[in-house]
Amino acid sequence: MDEIKTKNGKVVGSWDGKSVTELMSEIKRIKTTLANEGSTDTLVSKEMPHREQLHEDLKDFRAYHLWGCDLSGQCLVGTGANRIESVDKVLSFSLIDHH
Repeated sequence: MDEIKTKNGKVVGSWDGKSVTELMSEIKRIKTTLANEGSTDTLVSKEMPHREQLHEDLKDFRAYHLWGCDLSGQCLVGTGANRIESVDKVLSFSLIDHH
């Protein structure tokens, strides 16, 4: 499933798992739409589609928001879903035992 849902379960967008650049754009669009609607509903990073693409060591990653990783090994991170880092960089941070 490619559906992006809010915390309350409303389908507000989609992501095919191919590019975190596309995910970043989609999350920005969704957040803008929710704000314009005056909605208090939010997105939950751990509930984004294609969680199965995460490296096994990142499944329970808690050091910071991890929105998703794409097929080329890039991850969308940060509270604002505004930073892209390689899976290797996120893993190196994870292995410092922050999770």
